[in-house]
Amino acid sequence: MGKEDKKKIIFISTAALMILAIVLVVGVLGKGGKQSGNTVVCSFYPVYVLTENLLEGTNVNVVNMTENLTGCIHDYQMTTKDMKALEGAKVLVVNGGGMESFLSNIKKNYPELAVIETAATHSEEENPHLWMSTDFEMDCIDYVSEALCEQFPNKKEKIRKNAQKYADEVFEGPYGKRLELSDRIEESGLDIDCICFNEAFEVFTEALGLHNIAVFSLDENEMPSANEIAEAIEKAKKSENVAVLIEKDLAFHADKIVNETGAKVIFIDPLTTGEGTDSYIKGMTENLKAVEEYLDNINK
Repeated sequence: MGKEDKKKIIFISTAALMILAIVLVVGVLGKGGKQSGNTVVCSFYPVYVLTENLLEGTNVNVVNMTENLTGCIHDYQMTTKDMKALEGAKVLVVNGGGMESFLSNIKKNYPELAVIETAATHSEEENPHLWMSTDFEMDCIDYVSEALCEQFPNKKEKIRKNAQKYADEVFEGPYGKRLELSDRIEESGLDIDCICFNEAFEVFTEALGLHNIAVFSLDENEMPSANEIAEAIEKAKKSENVAVLIEKDLAFHADKIVNETGAKVIFIDPLTTGEGTDSYIKGMTENLKAVEEYLDNINK
């Protein structure tokens, strides 16, 4: 074999190794969807919608880790797919406040992953379903946007522009409606007692200035007992105006209370699912309109 033939073989072998190396690198990066410096993972839908609005048009990849979850995240167990998503992420945005039981393990196993907790803007003793308060959402827009600016300094201008746009939309929409209804409730002098079939609704009613006489957890793993329902009925019978807040699909759980007390039902969306970056604004506005309708009909 001549020198020229050997050179050709060496050249071809080197080229083949380079191509193989490129394929392997692309394969590794492809498993995470994008490079680690360009992905933000969100623990569940409420923080995902917020983050999507703040990072719109920045070319940052925003992932909802629990995209198939339709309820709250309290008892969620992480999957292998979730762990892979975190391996390829730069930032994790969570609700915090004890909502994600797996958070301590994530911080331990992914020490370099930046974690932004939306509930950090409020006391740990508070009900952690804080997205059901438009006041909290406004605080969150500012807090999370600045935290994201720290992680993506080259996208700071766009993030802040997005934050201002989203804050304006929330303020002109559900936040403004909440203020209007709170003033109306206070000026009316009405005592309205609420029975909430979701802990998230407690945050919603308190933001409006309403009084809760019973708050139940209601999901596939937990339901109010017969004794709890009986106690709520006794309290409701002593009240002049009672509202039962519950998801529309679960309304049958409130039948006994409604039938025995004459309480009015307000259908509320916990906003843990939805479509589009405007889903929070639309969903919260509909929730507030439901309260407004209750107020319109309270004396009829």
